Amino acid sequence: MPILNLDNLDKNLIRLLKQDGRVSTANIAKKLEVTTPTVRSRMRALIEAGMLRVAGLVNLSTASELTTALIGINIESRGQLNIQLEKLTSLKNVHWAAVVTGRFDVIAEVIVKDGTEGLYRFSSVDLPTIGRVTHCETFVVMRSSRKWMLTPDGLKEW
Repeated sequence: MPILNLDNLDKNLIRLLKQDGRVSTANIAKKLEVTTPTVRSRMRALIEAGMLRVAGLVNLSTASELTTALIGINIESRGQLNIQLEKLTSLKNVHWAAVVTGRFDVIAEVIVKDGTEGLYRFSSVDLPTIGRVTHCETFVVMRSSRKWMLTPDGLKEW
């Protein structure tokens, strides 16, 4: 994916969409003092470059039936950590994952709708499918603040 150098117009466009993703391109154009076609073309370029995605987000602090956990994972990578990361992020309940420094190789955020049973199923059935997992530690999120997010594919029916 190409790395974009955002100018002030792009940054302000993203800022306005962050405040309200439903705002019309005409309103954005008016606020930024540019034309509507300019806003549309900038949005299209940002979306095509993988820099921007306009989507519905869920406030996790109001979704009591969802359980969120951060999972620290150690992986016997043999130089293949990127491959394992891609396999991990393809699992249906993984919201995001990242290679990190510290005692874990990877941290993943996982969301399930069936509490500890769902977390158990993820760590004992789903996670081993990526291979080479040598250790994992689960941290259940008890409360969060300002946590708006896309729901993972594993929660389609939610």
